Amino acid sequence: MKNQREQDAYILRMVDIRKTFGELVANDDVNLNVKKGSVHALVGENGAGKSTLMNILSGMYRPDSGDIILNGKRVTFRNSLEATQAGIGMVHQEFMLYSRLTVFENIILGFEYKTGPLINRQVCRKQVEEICQKYRFNIPLDEVIKELPVAMLQQVEIVKALYRGSDILILDEPTSVLTPSGIEGLFDAIRFLVSGGKTIILITHKLREVFEIADNITVLKDGKEVGSITPRETDQKHLASMMVGREVFMQANRREHPFGEELLRVKNLSVKDKDGILRVKNASFSVRAGEIVGLAGVAGSGQQQLVEALFGLREPEAGSEITFEGISLLKMTPAQRRKLGIGYVPQDRMKEGTNPNASIWESAIMGYHIAHGFRSKFWLDHKAIDAFTDSIVEEFRVKRQKNTDKVRSLSGGNIQKLVVGRECLQKNKLLIVEDPTRGIDVGAIEFIWEKIIDLAAQGVAVLLVSHELNEILQLSDRILVAYSGELADGGRNGEYTEEQIGYLMLGGSV
Repeated sequence: MKNQREQDAYILRMVDIRKTFGELVANDDVNLNVKKGSVHALVGENGAGKSTLMNILSGMYRPDSGDIILNGKRVTFRNSLEATQAGIGMVHQEFMLYSRLTVFENIILGFEYKTGPLINRQVCRKQVEEICQKYRFNIPLDEVIKELPVAMLQQVEIVKALYRGSDILILDEPTSVLTPSGIEGLFDAIRFLVSGGKTIILITHKLREVFEIADNITVLKDGKEVGSITPRETDQKHLASMMVGREVFMQANRREHPFGEELLRVKNLSVKDKDGILRVKNASFSVRAGEIVGLAGVAGSGQQQLVEALFGLREPEAGSEITFEGISLLKMTPAQRRKLGIGYVPQDRMKEGTNPNASIWESAIMGYHIAHGFRSKFWLDHKAIDAFTDSIVEEFRVKRQKNTDKVRSLSGGNIQKLVVGRECLQKNKLLIVEDPTRGIDVGAIEFIWEKIIDLAAQGVAVLLVSHELNEILQLSDRILVAYSGELADGGRNGEYTEEQIGYLMLGGSV
């Protein structure tokens, strides 16, 4: 009788779920029990099987075996529409938006309110605006998706899911590119939904968020369920060790070393966005060999336009100066800058960092073929390509089956490690890095931090742009803070507290 009551409390039970891709076992008889009206966190390393399990629940994949029991009834979903109709919605880690449609059109697509045969745009618009206002999402509904920064695209996906009103809402790394206020707004939305009887499944690598919002936690490792636990029964250190199978410290092992000559010099840099609005205003700074300069700031403070100008993706305004080893970069293309020894890890790994429909080896040599080339100008040296790809896979622990697999077959965290590894192993003199640990697990974060520190110790100049303030504080030798297009001095490592840097990010002073 007791067991029956416990089962009745679960809105969802996934029993002995197994899913394989060739020889890869993504889910190995996994069990998941989710209580109605709760926030259930699903955590684990990259490639542990979290997204695969949720893709099965949302109708994207069919399991090889096992059962899904929803509201006490066994269900089978042939596609994502059937899962949506059953009350299950999923916000994917990589955005599923139509780039040429507006934000509003993406949100209501397929779920339009109609008056007769016609879409009633006024009713739809009112519903969307009410959601945005209630949950504090300030998104431009009439903007075309392709013109928006990655941080705003995440918010669009979340509003789209809220608009569809699912009973069970799966959020796959939803806060990875949100600002602190955006995360607060999301958590307010989660609490509101739960108070109304909705159920949230949260996939995240941010353990602090797990303890702030989750009622229950399930840990996956290598496709298997390690255990289920509540936040009251554990702490961050223990939970991290459950995820990676070893003790995790989450402290950057910075090593003091002398800096070399100034490699990058920026003076009076001003940059406009696509609408002609000045986003970077007379920015001046430098980065020396062996130095890690961190650029902090809330999303939309001009970081994107600044980085695009540095790498040749956006033309700066007249009077701007950008030099590398004393050579002006203003007239140089991104390819020419690569040949000088400038590497770049973009924030959006899917649109700019890789081609998701290309093979892993093709994305591994993006940029490498420009800066280093191959023995023949006319033929690809596949032996060299495989050797370089294998070096990334092995050194950065990218979980894949073979190099000819499509990039989209990898988990988001493994794609991130592929991109970071590609740039770190090219012997660049300057590395511009945006959000290097977005969407990866705590063990991999430690690993990538160590790689960045190693590069600096070898004399590589690093410009680190991150929306994770802790990452900036852990790694940087010197900190700059962007606010409304202007740069403020955040001091040397340890000079200012996290709270003081936070004041600068909001336009204050210390």
